[in-house]
Amino acid sequence: MTYIYVTFKTTNDALNFEEHFKNVLPFWLVPVPRELSHSCGISARFKDIEVDELEKLIISNQLNFDQIHKITR
Repeated sequence: MTYIYVTFKTTNDALNFEEHFKNVLPFWLVPVPRELSHSCGISARFKDIEVDELEKLIISNQLNFDQIHKITR
């Protein structure tokens, strides 16, 4: 299974992301996976979305994020 994770620099950025996209895109707010960071944090996990499409949506809505990661498990 492949997932896309969006990481954020602050919890506030993650919560703003959730507020903006909660009724627009299917995603879950989850802890940042250990393979991405050993520190605490929140990420948005997506199942079926293209990275380029997601990045364009985030940027066009002027939302802050750290990185977008693709992980296959």
